Amino acid sequence: MSASTAVPAGFVEFPGQGPFLEHVGPVHVRESGEELVLGLRAEERHANHRGTIQGGLLSTFADFALGRAIDADAGDGKDRATVSLTVDFLKPARPGDWIESHTRVDRVGGTLAFADCSLTAGDREIVRARAVFVVAG
Repeated sequence: MSASTAVPAGFVEFPGQGPFLEHVGPVHVRESGEELVLGLRAEERHANHRGTIQGGLLSTFADFALGRAIDADAGDGKDRATVSLTVDFLKPARPGDWIESHTRVDRVGGTLAFADCSLTAGDREIVRARAVFVVAG
């Protein structure tokens, strides 16, 4: 495996990603203390016409990371859905970058949950996202 496709030590493929994430991933996971860190290797197929990683991919990855962090924090097995997702693109990512999510759950209530996410590529913060999730059903 070349350096540009290698998965960093400690990461394993995230189980049960679902068909869409399997299409854009694979997404990997590493438990870091109480934080669930997700990782994704950016590929040429994720690039836009400028050669940088498409914002839609980064938004999808942030949304997935936020949802998994809320699920882990809640620990109640309830299905939740995104109600609001705000994404700020700070710097570009490029094919070959290893992108990691770092999340913080602010609150999980009976109906709504709130969390923040930072996506990094190396030492660069490339995205900040905030989401509100609702208990589905």
